[in-house]
Amino acid sequence: MDRPREELGRDLAHALRTGPFSAALHLAIEDRGLKLEEIQERLSAAGVGVSLTTLSYWRRGRSRPERPDSIRAVRLLEKILDLPSESLIVQLGPRRPRGRWLSQPPGTIEIDRLFRDRIGLARMIAEVDRWLYHELTRLSLHDLYQVGVRRQEISLVCRQVLRANTDRVSRTVGIFRTDDPAATTRINAVRNCRIGRVRSDPGSGILVAEIVFDRMLARGDSVVLEYEFLSDSQRPTDNYYRAFSTPVGEYVLQVQFDHDAVPARCHRFERRGLDAPDQGVWEAWIGSTHGAHLIASDIPPGIVGMRWEWE
Repeated sequence: MDRPREELGRDLAHALRTGPFSAALHLAIEDRGLKLEEIQERLSAAGVGVSLTTLSYWRRGRSRPERPDSIRAVRLLEKILDLPSESLIVQLGPRRPRGRWLSQPPGTIEIDRLFRDRIGLARMIAEVDRWLYHELTRLSLHDLYQVGVRRQEISLVCRQVLRANTDRVSRTVGIFRTDDPAATTRINAVRNCRIGRVRSDPGSGILVAEIVFDRMLARGDSVVLEYEFLSDSQRPTDNYYRAFSTPVGEYVLQVQFDHDAVPARCHRFERRGLDAPDQGVWEAWIGSTHGAHLIASDIPPGIVGMRWEWE
């Protein structure tokens, strides 16, 4: 006897009626409580090979199934996710023109374009499986970067204010890059969140973490998150920057130096891309409490940071 089909959640049922494909797939996966690894295994058992990156890209709207083997995978997804027949297929419609610019919303940069190891970062994000550009608006972000007595990085404390643009938003991603490949880094939740899956690549110094909110957000809800990255680096550091893939309303960066390791000078800078020329360069004064800061408003995608000279 066939088992009864699971009841569709309200948001999922709506997405299956109205689309787009990425939203319907995302909500179906969330509704059924499956991991991408589990879905990939079931597809493979049925003779269809789809990478975790591809599944993640479909779910996030960065690409969509078009080739015959991909369409077969979608039909299998309908069975794996216990969805009505053709409910995902009909969301695809006719093939669309190909082009990289179509894979992301206007006014955004793919986050992996702002780091040296693009392939490694894209893989880790796909494994953590959360980088949905349209789900959240970052209203403000506050970084506190601490430098120790040996001029080494100690920690980065991040506080974000986020607003949900859709219903059933429950998590985001945190990324940290150290300049010291020999350093070990870890992440701790501080307020209003917990840490989910974590991926790291010692060769590139990048750590990617899933940050799960303390409650599910409905459209228009906001959340204030605080978490910290800790490093045991022994190498002197001379810069810190934040990469923005989407516009942000306000960004505050504080760099706190040990009282026995204060640099000779410090400058803020901005770039529109990783290798783009510096813009908005000016000196950031170091106060009597051995800290420097910058405040930026209405930040477009790109890089904002500070660098300093020890001598």
